[in-house]
Amino acid sequence: MKFVDEYRNEADAQRFVQAIHEVVTRPWTLMEICGGQTHTLIKSGIDQLLPSSVTLVHGPGCPVCVTPLE
Repeated sequence: MKFVDEYRNEADAQRFVQAIHEVVTRPWTLMEICGGQTHTLIKSGIDQLLPSSVTLVHGPGCPVCVTPLE
């Protein structure tokens, strides 16, 4: 599958993680709006790489996902 490997570069991911650790100097609370974001963060383990001062709050879901078909 094209582009998959480009998004799974461990060295790039570690640079992003290090940058986040450097920027977070006080507690942060981030809300994922879309369930897809939540699934991706948890499935890929990103939630475990974030500093302990970053709290993820699972949001209500985007209107496309939570609106009934009717």
